Amino acid sequence: MTSPRSLLESSGAIRHGHFVLDSGLHSTRYFQAVDLLARTSVADVLFDAVAERWAGREVNVVLGANEAGSVMAWSIAHRLGAEPRFARKSADGYTLVGGAGIPEGPALVVDDITTTGGTARHLLEVVRSNGATPIGVALLATKGLFDVELGVETEVLVALDGMDAYDTADCPGCRAGEPVS
Repeated sequence: MTSPRSLLESSGAIRHGHFVLDSGLHSTRYFQAVDLLARTSVADVLFDAVAERWAGREVNVVLGANEAGSVMAWSIAHRLGAEPRFARKSADGYTLVGGAGIPEGPALVVDDITTTGGTARHLLEVVRSNGATPIGVALLATKGLFDVELGVETEVLVALDGMDAYDTADCPGCRAGEPVS
């Protein structure tokens, strides 16, 4: 069986260029999860592996954000017998999409990749502000650049190698005058 790392790295979802991340940091490598989702057989294997790590635990709701995180939330919720919920970035952080709130009880936050943990932290706050109890965070991947402490159990499927993140002043793309990809 092909490892999750090999599947993710061979999916074509890792791009090279000059990118601005959600954290505001810049990078020369970027994980475009939507490209991974276009390969449903690969996404299924990865989502199965993530769900296996949370199987046997009580999970009422799985919350994800934006395009990739919402697909991931639906898919993992389906595998765990939980209800999916979706959030999107707003001026104040993240807000739930649609009319359904998050019922009380255990909730799992999912995200495709993290650099600093910012999105996961916002989603954990959405869970708490709706009266549910966050039991953990499931990540497809991490750049492995920072120690990310989220205050709940965190499961990372793949720690990617060779990823980077720079402040604007230290960014090689900015110094070279490269346009943002």
